[in-house]
Amino acid sequence: MRLLVVSDVHSNAPAFEAVLRDAQRRGYDDALFLGDLFGYYPFPNECAALLRQLAPAHALFGNHDAVLSGLLVGDVDEERREDSMVVDVLRRQLPQLESAAVEVLGSLREEAHGDGWQAAHGAFRNRFEYLNTLSSAQANLPYLEAPVGLVGHTHVPKVFASVRTEDGTLWRTVTFVRAQGHYRVPPRARAFLNPGSVGQPRDGISSASYGIYDTDSQGFDVYRVEYDMELVQQAVLSAGYPTSLSVRLNLGR
Repeated sequence: MRLLVVSDVHSNAPAFEAVLRDAQRRGYDDALFLGDLFGYYPFPNECAALLRQLAPAHALFGNHDAVLSGLLVGDVDEERREDSMVVDVLRRQLPQLESAAVEVLGSLREEAHGDGWQAAHGAFRNRFEYLNTLSSAQANLPYLEAPVGLVGHTHVPKVFASVRTEDGTLWRTVTFVRAQGHYRVPPRARAFLNPGSVGQPRDGISSASYGIYDTDSQGFDVYRVEYDMELVQQAVLSAGYPTSLSVRLNLGR
């Protein structure tokens, strides 16, 4: 089965639309959303509609989604865990949310399991942990209940894979630095696969990122897609969002 894996959309509808068009062209059987639908950019309702249209088999909530959900009910616990800019943007989005978007937000879940894989927004030891270093991958391995862990949150497409040998556990780290990258999980290996971010890449490449994981061949493909970035940047300024959110799109940071 070819599983479309998308993460960290962050209310960037033009990027989300471009990713879904590209993925449709390549073909997939089902979809998995790894969280952070909301935050950062001024298209929350449009992104909620796109996720509803995608109808993924599993849709998780990220840390931004958790804060927004807390704001809806007056729970400040999640809010205290984020920096002021994150909370400020989510507070701006809160009164703009249409009932359909609130319904989508309420449908998001913490974790998901499938055929040989397990998914979380950030990591398995802690759902909002950044699994972005070899040491964090090693620390999370005991919490991985399936051969493959699908994660987002870091906004960087990457693979951490481990294989047990007589001499111990060997690790390999793969970072995708081109418009398209491929990694095949070796037999008997355990791996963390990250598709990067749709709405705000942070690996120095500005184009939107997503992945397709083939559960049969164990192949993981990462694709990059151009979108109308200028439209998003203009919308950021018109909405009065922090200027830095516009600038970082060009930088891919």
